Formats: sequence, C-alpha cells, structure tokens
Amino acid sequence: MHRLQQKVLGKVKLLGLKDSLPATVGKAAQVIFVHKPSNEEALKAALPFPVSNEVLADFKGNAKETLLLYPKDGQRTLLVGLGDAIDEVSLRDATHEALANLKSRGVRHAFLRAPTVDSLSAQRVAELVAQTSVLSNYEFNRHLSAPEDTSVEEKLPLTDIFVQASTSSLDEDASSVAEKLSVAEETLFARNLGNERSDVVDPAFVEQVAVASAADLPNLHVTVLQDADLRSKGLNMMALVGQAGACPPRLVILEYRGNPSAPDDRIALVGKVRPTASTPIGQFESNGLRVNVVAALALAENAIGSKAAKPHTIVKSLKGLSVEVNNTDAEGRLVLADTLTYVQQQYKPHTVIDVATLTGACVVALGEYSAGLFSNADDLAHDLLEAGSVTHERCWRLPIFAEHSAELKGHQSDSRSMGTVWPAMYSAARSYFPKGATGFGVQVLFEYLKKAQQKHV
Repeated sequence: MHRLQQKVLGKVKLLGLKDSLPATVGKAAQVIFVHKPSNEEALKAALPFPVSNEVLADFKGNAKETLLLYPKDGQRTLLVGLGDAIDEVSLRDATHEALANLKSRGVRHAFLRAPTVDSLSAQRVAELVAQTSVLSNYEFNRHLSAPEDTSVEEKLPLTDIFVQASTSSLDEDASSVAEKLSVAEETLFARNLGNERSDVVDPAFVEQVAVASAADLPNLHVTVLQDADLRSKGLNMMALVGQAGACPPRLVILEYRGNPSAPDDRIALVGKVRPTASTPIGQFESNGLRVNVVAALALAENAIGSKAAKPHTIVKSLKGLSVEVNNTDAEGRLVLADTLTYVQQQYKPHTVIDVATLTGACVVALGEYSAGLFSNADDLAHDLLEAGSVTHERCWRLPIFAEHSAELKGHQSDSRSMGTVWPAMYSAARSYFPKGATGFGVQVLFEYLKKAQQKHV
C-alpha cells in the first residue's frame, strides 16, 4: 500500500439492528438521526432513553440541527435532525454534519444508527451513511506538527466508525456497503494525491504510484512513454509543455483487462497530472468489474525557465495539425489533445472520458456543486449524468456549438490553443466535503463503468 493510501475497510463496521455496541477505549459517542417530529412527545418517544422537556425545548429536528446529550445511564449521544423532506442528499448532509461535530469534540469512536427513510431502502441508507462517514472523516494533516498538548484531538480523524443498520439481515447490506467503502478508499487516495505538494507529486512520483498499483493487481498492466518516446512518437505538444520542468514529462498508460473475452472492447479514461488522481483503477479488480479500461495519465510540469514554451509558439500535434500556443498558462488542453489522439490511435476505445480541471470559468458558470459535462454523444452524456446523480458527483451538460469549433481556427496555424479540446467532464471545486482536493470523479466513473459492463459483456 502506498504511503498516501488510507485503508478504511477495517475502520468501518456494519452492525445489525440487534447487535450491541462494542466496548471502546477513548471518547465515544453514538449518533441518532431524528426525523422532524410532529410534537415534543413524538421526539421523546423516538429516543432510546428518557430526556426531559427542558433539555429538548430548543431542538426541533430541523435539517442538520444538532444537540449533544449526556444521558445518566449510557453513552454521550448526538442528535442530528433530518428535517421533514428526506432524500439521499439531505441524508448525506446530516451524516457529514454528525462527523464534523464529533471530530470537533475530539471523539475517537462513532456509532451511527442508520435511520429509517420511507423513500430509501435500508440497504441504500446503510450505504449512504457508511460511505459519507468515511469521506467526511477525511483530514489531510500529513504536514502538521503534533500539538504540544497531546490531549488536544480536535480535527483528528475518528479511529472507528460503526454503522448500525435498520435491519437484522446484513448479508446483502454488508456486500453493498463494502463496495461503497472501497470506492471511498480510492477517493481518499485521490484527495491525498491532489492535496500533496507539487514538489512531491511530480511525474516520476505518479509513475511510481501507477507501477506499484499494477504490482498488486494481476489484471492491471502499465506502459510508460518517457520524454524521448513522446517526441519520437509525435506527442510534441505534451513534450513542449514539460520541457522546462525539472522532472521530464511522461505518459503513463494503465490497462485494466477485466473482460478478456472481448479484448478489443475498451473504455478510455484520460486526465492530466492532478485530475488523474480521480481515475478509480484500484477498485476495478477488487469489485470484479468485467470491463476493459485504458487510463492515460498525462504527466507534465509546466515550469518557468529558459526552455519553457513561449507565447505564440507553433507546434505540430500528434494529430498532424499545427497549433499556436496563445496562452502558455493554459497548458492542460495541449497535453490532453495529444493524449486523447494517442489513446484513440493506439487502443481504439469505443468511449473516451476525460476528467480535467481545465478552466475556472466552469465554476463561474455552475458554482461549486456540479461539474460541467461536454459530450458529442447523447447516450454517454445521459449515462454520466445518471451516474453523477446516484453518487452525488453531479454533472451538468453544457453545449458544443459549431461556432465554438470555428473560434479555434488559427490565422497562421491550423488551430489555436485559446479554447478547449473536446472533453467529457470538467471537474469543479465542491464545498460538500473538506477543503482542498475533493477526489471528484472516482465515484461517478466507477458507477458509470459498473453500468457499462452490463452493456458490453
């Protein structure tokens, strides 16, 4: 396991309705999710221990409202309101609020009682509470010094999370929750890669991570094109972007062969250095996905120096077009253009999905709660939008008009870099989870590929 990976499966345990809460060492608390009651007596009836009217006087059960109780006999208990309009989003929000509250109090062990929600199955509720607990428990604190006062535990991730399902039969629930936790594990890894400093996560570092991943997964194979290979094969735009970097550029190709009966039936995932952290390759085999995936990691440092590309440089792309570089700070589209061409030429996938943070203008257009999605295929767009809705990594389709392509026409070259190459998704910042890298793309891509295997197996 790489040092930036965090194993979460051993830290989260699913309990049955009749299971007793295990004994723990250190501060512990249970979480009870409370529907907005019709009256005070209904609220008291929903609690497993007696509480006076005075204590509950100000708690109404509104969405994300909290109240910490210290019952005479029993464990400290955090009440979290669900409001009166409960859906998957509000349940995620309530779970996130619970974890944030407990972490701020230095709690080390959390016991979350999954609520009964009329519009959701008990299995789905358990999945949402367990996965959101893990994602909300995340903190990137690798570079923080240990506090002088060792009793201060605020903001430290919880040691254990127990989720008590609302049913006694756990076989089906446990299997589905385990899948969601493995997806969460990859999301945390993506966040760590995104949050780590660029002097650590350089092209060589990401290559090492990819090679290490392949060593543990027999169906995963790695191919690396080094700087000299990029130039000899015609990936000149990618080589141009990385030519001033202290660490030479490279293209890392991960091939997951999950459907050997149809070896030429492939889906390609493409991204540049930071967004490639969102490629959910690690969980494909552990979850038994029967689909062939090619993941291309375009790695290039766009550094400042005497060898750096200059404004208005004209370079020939792998596709054979001459491209004028109008903005050297908008390098991602150059790297991705060559990578997309290479993947299509060499692997001939039936679907190509690009996840990238190419422009802050997408955040201006859509805000921080969805990613912009561009596609020239309606079916693909529909499937990604649906996967985004299920995972709450939401996407919003934006147009590609003929006029957009016309604007890329160059005067002294075939094309200009002012504009964007065609992608499928632009990831956006989100405030739903902690500040920093969100790991966007892991959940939505896994959900999409899980459904895609049913179409192509």
